[in-house]
Amino acid sequence: MPRLALSLACGLALSQPLFAQEFPALYGVTGVAAGDVLNVRTAPDAAADIIGALAPNQQNVEVTASNDDGSWGRVNIGEGTGWASLSFLALQEGSAMPDAAEVTCFGTEPFWSYHVTAGGDATWSAIDDEVATMLAGPFRRADARVEPFISIAGGPDQQGVLVMQKDAECSDGMSDGLWGLSGTVVLTGALSRAVSGCCSLEPQ
Repeated sequence: MPRLALSLACGLALSQPLFAQEFPALYGVTGVAAGDVLNVRTAPDAAADIIGALAPNQQNVEVTASNDDGSWGRVNIGEGTGWASLSFLALQEGSAMPDAAEVTCFGTEPFWSYHVTAGGDATWSAIDDEVATMLAGPFRRADARVEPFISIAGGPDQQGVLVMQKDAECSDGMSDGLWGLSGTVVLTGALSRAVSGCCSLEPQ
């Protein structure tokens, strides 16, 4: 290979991320000494104010987005969001869509939630509404598409369809939290509902 081409190839390789990143996904803290913590800051900057911390062995940290160069991950903490260094966060394999084990979607006006366990149950609940539980299939992609992600559930008198799309700025309209998935739930049968909100990955 010519020297110039080799230099360009090496430069491109060095500019690529050192590890695969998927958002949203669940991550575990790594490389932090016992007795220390991984700081969560107001901005993707080591000089930004600290607003929280993650334990050195903490798992199932939902990272919903990254900064432009992929060095910091955005996490929800308390009623807001913060940033943690991705150098100390390792992707938990199989936690991103469509391989995620569980997802909870939620919204306001009225308050509602829809929890899906892949290959298990899907449960709808809302203020002043009865709870509906259905059998759910696995999460999957729309046919011949990368997105959206689909969940189909059903029972004797109730059916539910959840359609999710990556959305790095999804807000529930109540807190300062930001999630990485937006979702629309359509229920037909004994309960007839159509709502939209945000979705969060859950640990298995």
